[in-house]
Amino acid sequence: MLGRIIDKTTTTEFKISLEQPARKLDYIKIEHKEQGMILAQILEIEKNKEQTIAICTVLGFRDKNKILKSLRTPLEPNSEVYKADENLIKTVLGLEHAPNSAFIGTLDGYDNIKVYLDLNKLITKHCSILAKSGSGKSYASSVLLEELLLRNIPIVVIDPHGEYQSLKFPNTEGKEKLLKFNLKPNSFLNKIQEFSSDTSINPGCLPLKLPNNGLTASELLHLLPTNLSSNQQGILYSALKHMKHIDFDNLIFQLEQEESSAKFTLINIIEYVRSLELFSDEPTLPKDLVKSSKASIINLRGTPPEVQEVIVYKLARDLFMERKKNNIPPFFLVVEEAQNFSPERNFGEAKSSVILRQIASEGRKFGLGLCIISQRSARVDKNVLSQCSTQIILKITNPNDLKTISSSLEGINSQTEKEVQSLSIGTAMVVGVVDLPLFVNIRPRLTKHGGEAISILQENSIEEDVYNKNNEALLPIIKPKLSLQDIKVLNPGKEIKTKLIPASLLVTDSCSILLNLNNGEIVTNLEEGNGFSLQSLALSPLSPQQKAVLNLALTLKKFKASDIFSKAKIQFSELYDTIHALHQKGYIKRMNEHYEISETMDKILNIKEVSFTGKIDYTNVTYDEMLEKNFEPEDSLKELKNYLNIKEKKDCNLVIYEIK
Repeated sequence: MLGRIIDKTTTTEFKISLEQPARKLDYIKIEHKEQGMILAQILEIEKNKEQTIAICTVLGFRDKNKILKSLRTPLEPNSEVYKADENLIKTVLGLEHAPNSAFIGTLDGYDNIKVYLDLNKLITKHCSILAKSGSGKSYASSVLLEELLLRNIPIVVIDPHGEYQSLKFPNTEGKEKLLKFNLKPNSFLNKIQEFSSDTSINPGCLPLKLPNNGLTASELLHLLPTNLSSNQQGILYSALKHMKHIDFDNLIFQLEQEESSAKFTLINIIEYVRSLELFSDEPTLPKDLVKSSKASIINLRGTPPEVQEVIVYKLARDLFMERKKNNIPPFFLVVEEAQNFSPERNFGEAKSSVILRQIASEGRKFGLGLCIISQRSARVDKNVLSQCSTQIILKITNPNDLKTISSSLEGINSQTEKEVQSLSIGTAMVVGVVDLPLFVNIRPRLTKHGGEAISILQENSIEEDVYNKNNEALLPIIKPKLSLQDIKVLNPGKEIKTKLIPASLLVTDSCSILLNLNNGEIVTNLEEGNGFSLQSLALSPLSPQQKAVLNLALTLKKFKASDIFSKAKIQFSELYDTIHALHQKGYIKRMNEHYEISETMDKILNIKEVSFTGKIDYTNVTYDEMLEKNFEPEDSLKELKNYLNIKEKKDCNLVIYEIK
């Protein structure tokens, strides 16, 4: 027995005098004279010199139809109170594992009671994840995405800071924690496709392009990353009426013909939009983003905020329209930093506000689930928040944010509001799983966490002499997939040295290539820092005629001279001499009666296969040896520029671990 009920009781509250130790938020059970065993919870504990008193709330009981019921008559004073057993807690709270449910964690204080989210409810009735910065909202959202990916549910993630690319990599550092839940590290590399509007900042991403086909004047007006005056709007409509197809070069030309001086500001705006290279005749289509078993991450890191709004508006609108027409499968749309894309109206209006409000209110009818994630709930549109039936709330301390949560979400009272302020990192109050708020310890991630704050300092022990430390610097580095700790575990007792290799990351239109500047190789083995030499790609320069014939040959791969004669538009003797020259220079090879693309040329054409998809980190790294730079990027670029449009190069250092 835990204690007895004292003082007066109501149908919702009572107090007990504790005779055994108990903790805040413990679940307890009491025999009710009419309803049998009921479940209650300790909300607060008070202690004086004479006794310890627990203030409790009645949670209710399940009737024969398994419906959660409240009491209609109060509990009897002096009734005996006991700690609730796990079966009663599961039954009353409705925590039994059901099909199509996602395991997100365990009930706080009860490690054996797992908490599951109903995925059907989640996708059709929306979800919000709210927390102050650093409280684990990105971690909790990634756990949810892992569960969705395991069930092959299509996902589109609006990722302003590039946090979610870590879903590609397994959580090797959390093996022991995962084992406690009978889980193991997992990688969703084959299920993740990442898009970016700026691939120079986000190498390894597929280019994100918006369609300029079918744009109406009113939609173009909404897509411009600024608000136009009525005079400027009139000039824009006047220029557009002469155009059947929107082309920014042609639009600028039409604007230049206008007589009003207001045209100059408008021309600058259009030129800025054109310079973004965001709109294209070959856009990223909705069917490219929403694919069965895939998650499409829209990485907007480095994209200006006003452009981010335009991208989110256009993508969300096009995806919603395609879902309405049933042209793409049902999917889950995740919007990080939602206060920027759907702000409360007294904080302004974003380009994407209207469409997100529409998805929140109508998306469930069409199988479009919405997840809103924010660290400032007071700044998120209340109409959007109120449409979220499932809420995952981590630690929040800002009074305005707390007030918003209390007024917008069901099941929140002053007591649970206090609990939200004191939640530990990784513990969430989940509303919507059952009829009552639950406090849940979020399970460990299967994948590597990517939302932690950047630290430029290594963790040093107090005894370490930082004044006499050698070979340490804050450098741009690329880390191998296995950490130093992983290497030590795999090679116990062996000496391990850290080496830095000078490198350069070459960003092209379609891929990123990591170049080892010590040996001049394109890196394909990140752990050892080697690959194949650029010299193996060296081919003699071509004349314009030879280039034209080579381009024709590339369309066929396997050909005879007669196959391309009609398209070459040169004499057959010249064509024969040109093909012979291409063979001598190593671009093609002769195979009996036909020609084929050479191994070297094939390697050049498939250079995307060695594309580097990682990132550069600035880290205070300690190393044993830094190798010399024997090659300059400019020298290497001479070879690559023949085949690739290199937009940018980033100097960095590749970390490798040498085992002695």
